[in-house]
Amino acid sequence: MAQLQRENSFVVELTPEGVQEIQRHKNIYTEDTAPIPLSGREWSTKNFITLWTGILVSIPVYMMASALLSAGLTWYQALFICVLGHTLVLIPSILLGKFGSRYGASFPVLSKMVFGPKGTAIPTIIRAFMGCLWFGIQNWIGGTALDAIIAVIIPGYTALSFHSFISFGLFVLINFYIGYHGSRAIRFLEDFAAPVLIILSGVVIAWGFWLAISKGGVSNLFTTQVAGGNGESFWSQFFPSLTSMIAFDATIALNFSDYTRHATSESAQVKGQLIGAPIMTAFIVFVGICGTSGSELAFGEAFWDPSILVSHFDSPFVVILFSLFIILATLTTNVACNLAAASVVFSSLFGKVLNYKKAVVVATVLSICFLPWKLVENPESYVYTLNGTLAVFLGPITGVCLAALWSQYRNRLQLADLYYQDGGAYYYQGGWNVLALVTMFALFVFIFVCQFIPVLSWIYDSSYLLGCIFAFVIYSALCKRQGR
Repeated sequence: MAQLQRENSFVVELTPEGVQEIQRHKNIYTEDTAPIPLSGREWSTKNFITLWTGILVSIPVYMMASALLSAGLTWYQALFICVLGHTLVLIPSILLGKFGSRYGASFPVLSKMVFGPKGTAIPTIIRAFMGCLWFGIQNWIGGTALDAIIAVIIPGYTALSFHSFISFGLFVLINFYIGYHGSRAIRFLEDFAAPVLIILSGVVIAWGFWLAISKGGVSNLFTTQVAGGNGESFWSQFFPSLTSMIAFDATIALNFSDYTRHATSESAQVKGQLIGAPIMTAFIVFVGICGTSGSELAFGEAFWDPSILVSHFDSPFVVILFSLFIILATLTTNVACNLAAASVVFSSLFGKVLNYKKAVVVATVLSICFLPWKLVENPESYVYTLNGTLAVFLGPITGVCLAALWSQYRNRLQLADLYYQDGGAYYYQGGWNVLALVTMFALFVFIFVCQFIPVLSWIYDSSYLLGCIFAFVIYSALCKRQGR
């Protein structure tokens, strides 16, 4: 019997016979979905650190911290919740990332293994739409910063009734161009942007401290009305806020195999994530605290949106410099985490008609259809409504994926079978893994309904954590009962 796969160090790779066997079947094996052999990988620990730096040193994370301050939490409560949330999400990120580093395959292939070749369309489409939604939101944020730059350069630009949408469209095109050129362009952007973002973030911190000192001492930065909070709302907001923090990165954690498939070693992705995520979360959250509290010291009003804060400066140099910071911070997150992730899904599901580059076009168009300018109108809708709703879906999907990979199959998979669409070890019942889909949908409905039942509202408030745990336990138990 021909050997279809071989182990090379920590990696499982297809043999030529394995590729031939796949091609005898109806399959999803394309240039974009084919497993990356160890010889074709380029991402080291440094690349994963810079990836998380680009993801977290971003305006949406800055705004999450600012929104928690605006909701009444103190600066140290906001810092604690943000760091805890972004650290907890590393558990699924690292565990699901091991699928990519071991097999060289992307999230759509993982999802197919979990839900079946037909059932996979449901969770992967949900993930792709989430990527498109976030892509649109961050394009609007970046477009607002670009709008401020153009307004400085072209007097009278803001007199146009649709100037915001012109800037939005231009920023969409910039993101599209980078995403269209694939993982090498993304890696180059991350490597270039990371040190620049850290330096400019340091300037924001220095600005906040300078304002505080000029008004009598550093302590003034942490005793403003917005930074001091009221402290009384902490426990009532803790779990909804924590859920929102986790949900923000949960989409990235779910499909982190899209990045770990490029890892040169197993330790590269693990160390890179453990070093990069917690440290950079604490850093950018502190930047957000300094920026928001500093805006109250400087202008008498706390601005949670940094693009609005920038527009209040009189100096054209300051407006341009920090608008460029917002643009760069948005680009590093938006392309890698949203556009690329959604495009990989579309090209995998519809590989016969969509390659990666065509999928980038589709994802870009869909992102505009979500009307992102409506989703960031205020802090409450941004933190609790948007992220809270996303968590309802992300928790159960992640839990089922973790259970399948680590409990059901114990990360020992048949690589060729991952690509079959007409049979194999992961075909289940006619291409549908009914147990996984029923578990996922039942928890979607249950958790969503809990928000309307006062005695069960705590479940909705912790929808990601509980959804993930419930899904893992339930699906593992069902598999054991059926002898899988």
